[in-house]
Amino acid sequence: MDAEPDSDGQLGQGLQPAVFFDLDRTIIEGSSISQFGMAAWRAGLINPAKMGTQLIRGLLFDWIGESEGVADETLPKILETIKGKKRSEMLELQGPLVKKMLAEARPETLRLLGFHARMGRDCYVISASAMEIVGRLAEELGFTGAIATEAEVVDGVYTGRLVQPFRHGQEKARAIARLAEENNYDLSLSFAYGDSFHDLPMLELVGIPIAINPDSKLADVAYERGWPVVQFAKPHHVAARRFKVGFGLGAAFAAGVAAKRSWDRTVGRWLP
Repeated sequence: MDAEPDSDGQLGQGLQPAVFFDLDRTIIEGSSISQFGMAAWRAGLINPAKMGTQLIRGLLFDWIGESEGVADETLPKILETIKGKKRSEMLELQGPLVKKMLAEARPETLRLLGFHARMGRDCYVISASAMEIVGRLAEELGFTGAIATEAEVVDGVYTGRLVQPFRHGQEKARAIARLAEENNYDLSLSFAYGDSFHDLPMLELVGIPIAINPDSKLADVAYERGWPVVQFAKPHHVAARRFKVGFGLGAAFAAGVAAKRSWDRTVGRWLP
């Protein structure tokens, strides 16, 4: 028989809910993996020749929300290129990168986190990004813990392999199920917040799935199933940055058109 709430409104032993938050575009704006990759590249820890395409796609993710395949491709490439590097070098990126992400944390999500914490619910960040970054970010924001991708380290050096499967898609759901079993969480009473169609296995696992800033595929599923859909306004600094980038691209395009027209007027007279 189900346990009844006690005098404080908390559920009895054995029926505790938990809350699971995706990271990218749910807690922060943009891609944590691409930020991690860019920071590692600037520090000379990864080979830009091997990461160029993935980093560009990560920037597109930050700018227009393009997410299909970014996580699947970017982190494995990072792991491949940091093979043989000291973990201590990577940890030097931790402080500045987490500080940047803290500044980008969505106030709406932080209010949700505060609400669940006041209700006595354990809250977790669930991300395909590197545990070195996600774990520290979760600690700084006051989460109970984090599930993220862990790279294998032997004698302080990265091997290029993973400790567990890449925490993406179905693997997020499997990791949550194991965590729930270990901590006696009732997933039918639990919450999950995600933005991507790739978060669907995680969202389907819990009793209360919520789509935050969903991509088109997840939005379609959420509306069909009657899940709550929440759209946060773009933070001012992000909107300003995107305007500048968009304006720059537009200006470059306009300049190119103008230059071509000038060329046509000047040179075209001498061509048959």
